[in-house]
Amino acid sequence: MIIHRDCFVRLAYRLQLASGEYIRGSENGPEPLSFIAGYKELMPALENKLLGMRPGEERRFTIPAAEAFGLRDPWLVQEWHKKRFPADVELRPGQSVVPHPCAIPIDYPYKVVAVKDDMVVIDQNHPLAGEDLHYEVQILEVRSATPEELEPLQDCESCGSEALSCGR
Repeated sequence: MIIHRDCFVRLAYRLQLASGEYIRGSENGPEPLSFIAGYKELMPALENKLLGMRPGEERRFTIPAAEAFGLRDPWLVQEWHKKRFPADVELRPGQSVVPHPCAIPIDYPYKVVAVKDDMVVIDQNHPLAGEDLHYEVQILEVRSATPEELEPLQDCESCGSEALSCGR
């Protein structure tokens, strides 16, 4: 069976940056991953690379930054007043922080670039923005998803929410 919509997929993978840093898996071994194809559980560019693969198949590929977490946006590096952060946090360059209170939910912490008196230079870009993602994958299992596995995903699809954030 090949990977297509409504398939349960189990694979082992490594994800590296151009610097050689491992984001998932390691030099010593891959990391497992399972998902149901076709329900936005993976980054679209990654799922597209996996479609059509079979159990036992191995592949190396690169997803360019623009198709992954996007290019770095210089407009997302901004100066904010220290009052936007918890008073008990000592802000330092390189530190990951979450502003408080925050008007919108954020998916990842921001990075402190610099601290100047009462101002903090914050980089709001995704930590992997501007990075090409280098994958090494081995498909371990492909089978039809069970009705029990599909049910919560189809509910999310019908309500239009992301599969993992719907809450159904």
